[in-house]
Amino acid sequence: MMHRFNSERAKGEKAVYEVRHEPRSRLKKEVRYEPRQILKSKARHVVNHQVSYGVSHRAMDKVPGETMDKLPQGAIADISTAGRPQTKRITSLRLLVPLVIVFSLILNLSLPTITEAAGIELGVTAQKAWNDVLNKADRQTKASLQRAYENVGSLEGQGKTWEQKTKALHTSNMAELKRLQASIRQTDEKKIASLTQSLERTQARYEPLFALYTAVNKQLDAARATKNKEWTAVVRAQADTLKPAVQLAREEIRMKKSELAEARKRKNTEIKRLRSMLSGADSVKRQIQTAKKQVSLTKERYSNVLKQFKQSLKQAQPSRVLSSLNQLVSATEKWTSTKQHVYTLEQKVSNHYIKVNQELAKRK
Repeated sequence: MMHRFNSERAKGEKAVYEVRHEPRSRLKKEVRYEPRQILKSKARHVVNHQVSYGVSHRAMDKVPGETMDKLPQGAIADISTAGRPQTKRITSLRLLVPLVIVFSLILNLSLPTITEAAGIELGVTAQKAWNDVLNKADRQTKASLQRAYENVGSLEGQGKTWEQKTKALHTSNMAELKRLQASIRQTDEKKIASLTQSLERTQARYEPLFALYTAVNKQLDAARATKNKEWTAVVRAQADTLKPAVQLAREEIRMKKSELAEARKRKNTEIKRLRSMLSGADSVKRQIQTAKKQVSLTKERYSNVLKQFKQSLKQAQPSRVLSSLNQLVSATEKWTSTKQHVYTLEQKVSNHYIKVNQELAKRK
């Protein structure tokens, strides 16, 4: 009995020795999650089994049931949970990532709304004074202040929109004007070119006939000078034969020249009409210049009222601030409406150019 006890003890000590003298790299790799006392406990209690030293928590799950039963309860609990905390933390982080992404999307979607609701752009000092006024105001006055404040910001945004639209439309109108002017200069150009070419071809076709007729008439003059009746009669017969053809050719050329001249006359008349029609937009352009001056005046008034509003903030009296803010709303509305009026006039110019373009299209 004593001999068996000593044998088992020797085996246990050998197991402990081998575990302690296991290469550091192997222990570091395989025994990551087990406390030192667990290794000793396993070495003491493993009987009739081949001990696999430096086992990880995954290998311990495969230890036979008899061995697990012989392990202390505390050791079993340690083995079952030693390698789990890191896995649980990673799983928790993976679950949190979608929540963070969703929250970020919701926040980004809500930002445009906050920006659109912005009011007047104030400096740090003025903004602080504005917040103080809101804190002092009663509920109804505070609502009126915020509504007027946001109205000014909204009107300013509309004014910027009208400016951008007017600038874009004005650029488009200028380009269209140049195109129309070039198109007007080219009115009936193809027709004139066609008639000119037809005249030149006709003249070239009849050129030999005219040359022959001229030569025959010179011979006739020479025959008459010699007073040779027979020669004169022969040459006169040739001239009489060519004369009708020459007359027809000259008539055709005359008609073509007349047709070309008439076409050029119509072209000039049409150009004058189209240019007069195009210049009909000049009166609207003069209205635009007047409207732009009005924009400058309303902008100046807006700037003055804005200064008064900022001065009223320093007094920190909600009623006076509300009165000044209402004046600012009126000034901003007037400023914005003048910008809109400029855009409306630019639209009239654009519509006028459309009509001229339609007239040009009819002549094609």
